[in-house]
Amino acid sequence: MAREILGDYLTAVGAQIRWRRARRPLLRELSDHITDQAADYRADGLEEEVALDRAVAEMGDPETVGRDLDRLHRPKNRWGLALAVLLLAFAGLYLQFMIYLVTGQGMMDIYVRQASWLPVSLVLLCALWFSDCTLLLHGHRAAQLIAGLFLGALLLTNPDFRFWGLYLILLLPLPYAALLCRFRNAGTAALLLFGLAAWVLPLPALLGSSATVYLITGGTMTLVLLAAAGLGWFSGKRWKSLLMSLVPTLFYWGVLVLFRMGGGYCFQRLAVFLHPELDPNGTGYFYLHLRQGTFAGLRDNVLSSTDLMLAFLAQWKGEWVFPLSAVLLALVTLLLLRRVWKLRSRTGKLLALSTLLPLLLQVGLYILYNLGYSLFAPLSLPFLSYGAGYLLLNCLLVGFLLSVFRMDALLRDGPARTLSSTLPDQLDFHLPLGKVSLSIHFRRTS
Repeated sequence: MAREILGDYLTAVGAQIRWRRARRPLLRELSDHITDQAADYRADGLEEEVALDRAVAEMGDPETVGRDLDRLHRPKNRWGLALAVLLLAFAGLYLQFMIYLVTGQGMMDIYVRQASWLPVSLVLLCALWFSDCTLLLHGHRAAQLIAGLFLGALLLTNPDFRFWGLYLILLLPLPYAALLCRFRNAGTAALLLFGLAAWVLPLPALLGSSATVYLITGGTMTLVLLAAAGLGWFSGKRWKSLLMSLVPTLFYWGVLVLFRMGGGYCFQRLAVFLHPELDPNGTGYFYLHLRQGTFAGLRDNVLSSTDLMLAFLAQWKGEWVFPLSAVLLALVTLLLLRRVWKLRSRTGKLLALSTLLPLLLQVGLYILYNLGYSLFAPLSLPFLSYGAGYLLLNCLLVGFLLSVFRMDALLRDGPARTLSSTLPDQLDFHLPLGKVSLSIHFRRTS
């Protein structure tokens, strides 16, 4: 009989919650709260049925409670972001068509391949968008996914399958952030381990000869860790957590520079990058023309590679392409980061950053490369430049980002620490302090 009372109440509340995915977790939380309250009443000597009946009555009218829960927990579909991705994807097809039309080289083979992968990528984006991103927050699933991506990327370092391994590496920040969310209030040891893992996990990218993928992946995970420290995710003071999260990065890069970049070739290449006029007919040739905007000497490179799409547009339409691209990147970055900041839970913020930052870093690196100020080759200009694999990867990242936005109302930072019983209207505490005592009087005012 007692369980029927609770079941009837939960059924009445659930009837008011229209989002089916939210219904089960909300009713489970409500059931746990009622059960805990009833246990307190039983501890006071009440019978089980009476205790549960009183606990249910205290929750209020089930229809009112259900409507309140329905109002607070609704899916938030960011249609604007999805529409922007769709428009960018079709704009990319148009720009690629213009490039291939000018060059006339392999237009049908390359262009048709990109166009055929576009609907597949968009379908996968939608599938992730309407999936349950909270499933990844189970610690064992995130750890298994990290291990699978790492081992898969390690096995695919073979030159024939190198790009597939790089795609897997770029997905690492997502399960990394999900696993990080399981270590709320962890100490310094966990902070240092996560900081070191941020640069160790993407090491297969270096074996696959892609320093760009390594930097984007490691940089993303480090920034996610810094964001967690800044949000007070770890125990202790936030400024100490921020400093400690930087220690593994500084140590790792110090060792890497000491042993890996000690050779004369690395310093020579850096010197040419900083002063391309030192080698105008060699490595500096490319930097000089891009920085000076003299694309005539790079005509074949600019027209035949979508890695230089902004340079192509600058040659076609004018130099205003570059400042406009920088302004648009800054504006989009601010808008998206503002949207991430407005998420209710810190868990949602960390998951969103793990998918958003790789996209933003790709764009930033792409602009720098087209300006001639990047030591590393770009990956892609998301949704605009050629690359079926990167198109698919970026759609997966956006799909999960949309899923985080959609599921924001259901994301939790961990088990809530609540009192096992409600406080009385008045409490008096008397603490002996040597020959005197400290009296504390608590009275509920509202």
